[in-house]
Amino acid sequence: MSSTDQPSSTQPSQWQNVLVALAAALGMFLAALDISVNVALPSIRTAFATDLQTVQWVIVVFIATRAGLVMGAGSFADRFGLKPVYIFGTVTYLVAMVVISLSPTLPMVVGFRVLQALGTGCLFAVSPAMVAQIFPRHRQGLGMGFTTASQALGMLAGTLGAGLLVQQLGWQAAFAGRIPFLLVAIALGTIVLRRSPVLVAHPAFDLKGAAALMTALMCLVIGLRLGASSGWTAPPVLVLLPLAPVFLLLFWWLEGQAAWPIVPKTLLSIGGFRVSTFGIFIAYFGVFVIWFIFPFYISDGLARGPLTLGVMLALMASLNVVCSLAGGWVSDKITPSTVGICGLVVLALGLLSMGGLDTDSSLLQVGIRIAIVGAGLGLFQSASYALMMRSVPMERYGTAAAALSLAQAFGMVLAVSTVGTLFAWSQGHHLSTLMAQGVGVAELEGRVFVLAFQDVFRLGAGIVALGAMVLLFRMLARRVHPLIATDGT
Repeated sequence: MSSTDQPSSTQPSQWQNVLVALAAALGMFLAALDISVNVALPSIRTAFATDLQTVQWVIVVFIATRAGLVMGAGSFADRFGLKPVYIFGTVTYLVAMVVISLSPTLPMVVGFRVLQALGTGCLFAVSPAMVAQIFPRHRQGLGMGFTTASQALGMLAGTLGAGLLVQQLGWQAAFAGRIPFLLVAIALGTIVLRRSPVLVAHPAFDLKGAAALMTALMCLVIGLRLGASSGWTAPPVLVLLPLAPVFLLLFWWLEGQAAWPIVPKTLLSIGGFRVSTFGIFIAYFGVFVIWFIFPFYISDGLARGPLTLGVMLALMASLNVVCSLAGGWVSDKITPSTVGICGLVVLALGLLSMGGLDTDSSLLQVGIRIAIVGAGLGLFQSASYALMMRSVPMERYGTAAAALSLAQAFGMVLAVSTVGTLFAWSQGHHLSTLMAQGVGVAELEGRVFVLAFQDVFRLGAGIVALGAMVLLFRMLARRVHPLIATDGT
């Protein structure tokens, strides 16, 4: 562990390492529990008598804030220690859960999701770093498999638990149900994690860079979302989207001036850093159609309730847990790049098979296909995290984990913005075609939804397959020219 996070002044014992790993696992578990909001999305839409486009802000605002703040959280953790960021993240998360579950209006829910995103971003930044510090380099694959399995376990608990709770108690249970886990995390982090005093000689935190990056990403994410819902010529869109590159350029300039930059330019020169972030972005850009469109396929296409949706997403998460552990273990035996490419191929095949579902599909067919998606995502995530942590220096583990979280969040946001637009366009196209064919009004809506659903899942499969091809070509190029990069592959 780093000098700022040692549990004691001496070398940590095996039991201390186990407790640190448990605290980190609980952090990733809690961060991943937000999948429960997707399960509750149809119920939230009904409770507040709103539409699909409006209720999506519950997700978009959360992801936008998390994306904007996570890099600052990771850099802050590397500079001042993992413990204060972990404790701050869990406490902030806890407060958000209380106020969201008590919110009487949708705007209040959306507003307090900003607070939750701050806490979640902190946990995503420090939890993998905590695990990476206690596993030796040759066992980083297993350590990151443990980390991503914890995340998948949070998805499993969030989907299955939320399905039961929301069906019995309402959408508020998707938030209030996390409070006991947060109390345990706060207690465990307070007891287990300790840090020595920060040296005065260390450089100051790059607050200006963090603010510029957050502003740039918020402008980009909110601008994309507004463009998808209000039109690309709407005044807020025409203001926000051009501001994003301006603040990104400002951020890049500030990084060159900072003594402790948010993203050191040396990290960008590391092949493993670039490949891991690109791969995570592509994977979540492709797979987010499940969390964004799939809940409405279950409720509108198959006329099933939240419990069915929870069970289906739980199947996906279960395979994710198993294959994360397996993928991490295998990554220590062969190269993480090889495992990652195999994971992307399986993920693409799973999404492609999901694109064959319709209103007549059985729950068994749905379950098998979504399980394949979970297996591919688990293999890829563990390999990608292992490659990242093998590639970067230990003093930047927090920044590296934050970069993976940012890539994940940005993939989700871009998917919501672009896939949401394409989904609406596809519905309009199929509606015109079916009306021209004389299809009756009674069956029109259901058929239009399913056809658009199939289109976006096939698109997701194509995006992930393209990512696999890019990584495969890179790996083959490195075998021909082995000196083009030094990373953990």
